Amino acid sequence: MKGPCKLEQLLPAPLKKKAVAVSAAVLLAAGSVLGIGGAKLAAYESSTAAAFSSGMYSVAADLDARLNAAANLVTVAQKVAGLDAGAVEAVEQAIQAVNEAAGPAAKAAADEALAGAVNELYDQAVALADAGQYDLLAGELAEFNSRGNTIRNNDYNTKARQFNGTLSGQPAKLIAALWGIEEAEYYQ
Repeated sequence: MKGPCKLEQLLPAPLKKKAVAVSAAVLLAAGSVLGIGGAKLAAYESSTAAAFSSGMYSVAADLDARLNAAANLVTVAQKVAGLDAGAVEAVEQAIQAVNEAAGPAAKAAADEALAGAVNELYDQAVALADAGQYDLLAGELAEFNSRGNTIRNNDYNTKARQFNGTLSGQPAKLIAALWGIEEAEYYQ
């Protein structure tokens, strides 16, 4: 075996020992895995969260449009003579609950309650509506239901499932714990 190269000769005496060199290499490798891996995992977490909350094709965008349709249905229903004010109030409270819900799972539960309140209001209003009001009510309910279908077909839950699958393996589980990265909530 040849002697040390010029660069090795320039190293301080402690770094010329094999055990120190191996230890340094292991620490450098571990630091790289934890540092770079953590940054990549954090970026993956961010992109998964963005699939729920950002962009015109996100669950949040469709949920906003669904809330607008529910509010429009309330506006039309309030013009229907003889309608029980309790049904209107139930939808308004459900809209507020969706807006106040934090996180995908809570928003999904609040949206489900909103759907029940909207359908109840629609059923009551349609029974009392004239022809013009009926068309407006039906149009708003169609928009409300269409946005619900779009949300159900959104790929956010698939992305969350893939992200959570990545987190379940090693070393991702360890890196996630060190970086404070948590599993993504499902919209269900």
